[in-house]
Amino acid sequence: MARAGDYSEVQVTGLGTSGGSPHVVLGDGQGRRLPIAIGPCEMEAIGQRLDESFDAPRPLAQDLALAGIRALGAELVMLRIDDFWEGPREHGTFYGQLILRQGDAEVLVDCRPSDGIALALAAGVMIVVADSILTELGFNPDVDEE
Repeated sequence: MARAGDYSEVQVTGLGTSGGSPHVVLGDGQGRRLPIAIGPCEMEAIGQRLDESFDAPRPLAQDLALAGIRALGAELVMLRIDDFWEGPREHGTFYGQLILRQGDAEVLVDCRPSDGIALALAAGVMIVVADSILTELGFNPDVDEE
């Protein structure tokens, strides 16, 4: 796992499919890109948040989660993607944490990065990724060969 302070802020730079599997691409503003495999429902939720013209007729799942966080007297501060485990799946598994502030306390809530990204976009908060993950698993399309 990454050490505190070794993180870069990222933005969602794209959504797409590769080999039929949906993914989100995060970019750090320095050319590094990190693709993360996600599910089709999460792709739709992230896409809706990125589409400024989208107007949901009713609250979405992320709106419900934010309302619950706020009802408990907390606020979402950021999403941190801080670990990756190789496993039996082709792409491995990324791990994230929602960082909440409740009064003077910091509360960490484990989450799937795809859900966390949709929630962070809904709340307008920062998304950060461990530099070790960006270095090991990311790519720079201006430098790396594809």
